[in-house]
Amino acid sequence: MGMVEFTERTKTGISGLDELLNGGIPKNAVVLISGGAGSGKTVMGLQFLVNGAMDYGEKGIFVTFEETREDILAQALQFGWDLAKLEHDGKLKIVTFTLSKHHLSFVNFQLDEMISTFKPNRLVYDSISTIGVYAEILADVETLTSLGLKKEDMAIELRPDTITRRAVMDIMARLKSYGLTSLVISELPKQSNFLSRDTVSEFAADGIILLHCLERKEKKIRAIEVLKMRRTKHSMDLIPMLMADNGIEVLTGEKVY
Repeated sequence: MGMVEFTERTKTGISGLDELLNGGIPKNAVVLISGGAGSGKTVMGLQFLVNGAMDYGEKGIFVTFEETREDILAQALQFGWDLAKLEHDGKLKIVTFTLSKHHLSFVNFQLDEMISTFKPNRLVYDSISTIGVYAEILADVETLTSLGLKKEDMAIELRPDTITRRAVMDIMARLKSYGLTSLVISELPKQSNFLSRDTVSEFAADGIILLHCLERKEKKIRAIEVLKMRRTKHSMDLIPMLMADNGIEVLTGEKVY
């Protein structure tokens, strides 16, 4: 007889995805959603929160650094998701930050407060790649201190990639400390040897889901692959994925090649 899993899970509610994950994401896991531009990362994050609020009675927070609130609301409406109503009903919060204006220490403080008062079950962080883009802006004394750097370290000119890695590891640890099921979105450059733009979040994450845009017979297709998921068995096959009228659908039982 095979070993029976008793892992408590957070269901994504995304057609086919929970099947790949043997029933859903292990509860309180921090999962990296990585892919190129237009691969469906933000849509997956929004769908995860909408399904949680509407189907499972779980509150969620969507944190974005890249889009305005209006853009997020409009994108969701394309799939029939009324985020404004979910916010009004106290089931969802959309939080926008601009790292050119807000230092990371401020962002972290605001998130801590929100988690404490709103008490969500799910969180989406869109995206952690932004941290690398604004690495030099992040290098204020308060932020560097919060990342565990001492005054003597600050006397040395730190490279932006060093600041980025420290900041990313701090963010991943902070998300784990919240005790939520979190999706962390990352841009994945073409021909990269890593699984995220920052090159370190894949090692800190409990799980990694890759979203692909592939070419087959002169036609572009979407695909999904679960590379890693701690505390559960999961499929590692490359599976076709659709962007349907009501969101993402994972076509389990079908193959890309």
